[in-house]
Amino acid sequence: MLVYIIDGFNLVHKVGSLKNSSEPHLGLIHYIKTNKFTGSRNNKVIIAFDGGVNYQAQRESEFEIIFSVGVSADEVIKRKVDSIKNKSQIIVVTDDREIRDYVKSAGASIVRVSDFITKKSKDKSPDTSADSDKNISYSLQKEITDEMRKIWDK
Repeated sequence: MLVYIIDGFNLVHKVGSLKNSSEPHLGLIHYIKTNKFTGSRNNKVIIAFDGGVNYQAQRESEFEIIFSVGVSADEVIKRKVDSIKNKSQIIVVTDDREIRDYVKSAGASIVRVSDFITKKSKDKSPDTSADSDKNISYSLQKEITDEMRKIWDK
């Protein structure tokens, strides 16, 4: 199982239809689900937003939405990375350089927002090359690597 930790407003500001939404967190969940950006339904998705005192953590199936209160969403993301034991299962989606540096030093993976949302459109484009059957999603690559690591570590 992979754990995606997403910098919510980083992603919202890259998706035109969500920029002016009254409930961007709900729109973002729908957008991610519809486009299957996080692969398997077994993967967990945590989305951190800078938020107000009226919001608390919300869950919807494999999604956990956190509105930060008293700290920044950046700090929430860092704390979540620290709280997960197996760092190799973490993929953080952000364009924030400070978070990227922190996450890399912790041993987790980073994906830029534009790469996260454009990967799917590349996957949909027809590829007639001989190597087309070798192209697999990042989340599947990560799962295969983790499984192979378990086999070799025995």
